[in-house]
Amino acid sequence: MSEAQLPDRRLLEETFELALLRDPDFPRLFYEILFREHPSTAPLFRSNTLNVQRIMLSKTLMAAIDHLADDAWLKEHLGPLGRGHVQYGVTPEMYDWMGDALTLALAEVCDEAWSLAHEQCWRAAYARIVAAMRAGESE
Repeated sequence: MSEAQLPDRRLLEETFELALLRDPDFPRLFYEILFREHPSTAPLFRSNTLNVQRIMLSKTLMAAIDHLADDAWLKEHLGPLGRGHVQYGVTPEMYDWMGDALTLALAEVCDEAWSLAHEQCWRAAYARIVAAMRAGESE
């Protein structure tokens, strides 16, 4: 993917930083939305405490945003994550559910600062993250 086709990192960073500033535990909202909309996902997160899970989500998102243009980094770091998710029982459709929960949580916390451009940017970034994770499933 060329630089011109990559999601605008500035939009990603500003909304993620704003979400964490307004709600330092913003990933909690992500999981609340995910579990409310798709209760079947809750048992998949029993191997870690929810607090650990929230920290891992935040760190992974921050790192992925920082390296969104680096296909080699994405493959090296997110591919194994995708393999692990298969072992936890994550199915392909669940990635869509998680993407929806992520954008809904960001939109709720960012409130008036959230725009269609932010949503499109996050969906494009999330698609790159998921593609790297899914590519690792078969390795």
